[in-house]
Amino acid sequence: MVTRAAIEAIEKVFVRDFKWSFRRLQDTSIGIDARAEILDGGWPTGRFLPLQIRLMPSRTDNGGYRHHGEKGHLDYWRKHALTVCVILADPESGLMLWQLIETERCAETDGKWAITVPADNTLNASARLCFEEAVPSNPESLMRLAFALDRQLMEDVRDEITLFVWDEWSDATAIFSNLRIYFGEGPEEEPDEQIDYHLRAHSLHEVMIKLFPWASYSYAEPIGEYSGGRAVHILEVDLRPEAYAYLDAEEFLEAGYPDEEEPNAPEPEG
Repeated sequence: MVTRAAIEAIEKVFVRDFKWSFRRLQDTSIGIDARAEILDGGWPTGRFLPLQIRLMPSRTDNGGYRHHGEKGHLDYWRKHALTVCVILADPESGLMLWQLIETERCAETDGKWAITVPADNTLNASARLCFEEAVPSNPESLMRLAFALDRQLMEDVRDEITLFVWDEWSDATAIFSNLRIYFGEGPEEEPDEQIDYHLRAHSLHEVMIKLFPWASYSYAEPIGEYSGGRAVHILEVDLRPEAYAYLDAEEFLEAGYPDEEEPNAPEPEG
């Protein structure tokens, strides 16, 4: 597994050099450790780049590094049409390399897949354009991506009373930051998840529909005004009907067709 220091170094590139947001994911069962969220001058776009982050292998392979992954992860990414980027990090040297996962680049064997990450694919400001071109921009694909990446969060929201707490700072345009997510407990407790957003938007609604299109929400409390130009928005979040249907459909497809008896045809009358 990759070290915390390596993830922090990668986060710094996306936030400092790209001026994007970076969100670590709590559930990594689908092979995604974080997602970079493309911003346009600080404004959310709803465009995400899923990231798999791993330690760099010690040996090179024809001018690059051979990365091996689980076939189940690759199958999931293909099924949901996810454009995934693998990032290899060497905590000792600070070197970070990237490669976009595309079918023609992968070699598959029983239960595994492998890809070569070129030694000159350094994760720095010059990689930004490659990532922007790889991430889809049409609304349908963006919503599919958000649903697939946030499935675990959606399942948590389905099972618990959920609060999203945002800070809003006054500026020429509002800045929404420091999202805290609470499951089953009020905002006086430690959050279950905290995301260091710093987003410009005309309204909080604009942020919510860009980043969490699967969610419906209402205000749990009046907007709190604090000194220093900070306002606090406390939202009670639930799933949209489409999100409930999405989770049900995914569970049905994964479980397979149920073992049901064939129905009997009615007897003819007379």
